[in-house]
Amino acid sequence: MKLKKIYKIAALILMVTCTVTSCKNEGEGYQDISYFTMNDEGDLKRPQDYRSWVYVGTPVTPNDMNGGKAAFPEFHNVYIDPMSYDHYKETGTWREGTILVKELISVGGKSAASGSGYFMGEFIGLEATIKSKKHFPSEPGNWAYFSFTNPKGGDLANTGKAFETKMCNSCHNTSAADDFVFTQHYPVLTAAKGVGTSITPENAAARMAGSEAKPKVGKWEASAPTPENLTLEIPLGKEQLFAYLKSGKYKSYTNQETELHPSLGPHQKLGLPVKVFINDILAESLEKGNDEHPLGAVVVKEMYDANENPAGWAVMAKTHDKSDIGNGWFWYEVTDSSDADKIAAIGNGVEGCVSCHTIGRDMVRTAFPLK
Repeated sequence: MKLKKIYKIAALILMVTCTVTSCKNEGEGYQDISYFTMNDEGDLKRPQDYRSWVYVGTPVTPNDMNGGKAAFPEFHNVYIDPMSYDHYKETGTWREGTILVKELISVGGKSAASGSGYFMGEFIGLEATIKSKKHFPSEPGNWAYFSFTNPKGGDLANTGKAFETKMCNSCHNTSAADDFVFTQHYPVLTAAKGVGTSITPENAAARMAGSEAKPKVGKWEASAPTPENLTLEIPLGKEQLFAYLKSGKYKSYTNQETELHPSLGPHQKLGLPVKVFINDILAESLEKGNDEHPLGAVVVKEMYDANENPAGWAVMAKTHDKSDIGNGWFWYEVTDSSDADKIAAIGNGVEGCVSCHTIGRDMVRTAFPLK
């Protein structure tokens, strides 16, 4: 009798072990586990029970630190489905079917018993992002973004439609560290990336507090080195480039716009007049419809004030064979036609420039042929 009971217990343990192991093992079954559901209209059903997933972190970009105009002034509680987290630990990549949920919470106060700071208030919204080639084969990286937030307040929506590509993908493509995910702001993820199945990151003893911090690069500063001794149609040195632009040599380019038109970007101010000139290297590439423009491609944009007086230049020049998410381009903007020191941006990989130009064909947004 006792022997039979022992066999039953052993069988039960074996069954549980196999069940748990099958969830952890990567294979077709592992890849097919889904934590989201799409309806027949292609909308994402609001995720359930996500607070039991892996908690990633809670960033906040408060209005106080952004001139009262923060794009996202609320707290973001971020969660990732457990299978995708395990897959990321093992492979260092995001699997097909990854879903991250972002819970939006207002800033409730700035003081507590512990001192001054930013403290959570009320739940105000819910968003999600999923990676699915099956559902979004044409989206960059196969990522799509959704919101279930009611802009007028109240209950969350039961389903959410995918945002247009330009709403989210451009910024994520340009600024996110790892396949459209801002892992650089979540040490839970950076510590887990590709460590394998035998390591549990949170059990590691290493802590980096007190270590020398890496220098942070501003939005309008170069994030990649500009090649030295590179011969292009335009010089890349600050003084030399300004002198070149002042001389008007770029006006000899065959391809140039015939009239001023409102700017589509933040050059000085959205909507102010601009005029574009491109060199033959870029014109030939645009005519061929190339996805990647060759080294030496150049765009010069004359900028004007509201009264159509000259107000500086913006320049982009391809310095590498590969674009490398904008690092292969040199970016320059000076906001005064008489002062070389009125620099808004200069160097390779300037995030402020790249984030706007990433929706173009290899960073070039100008329609071709020029009009």
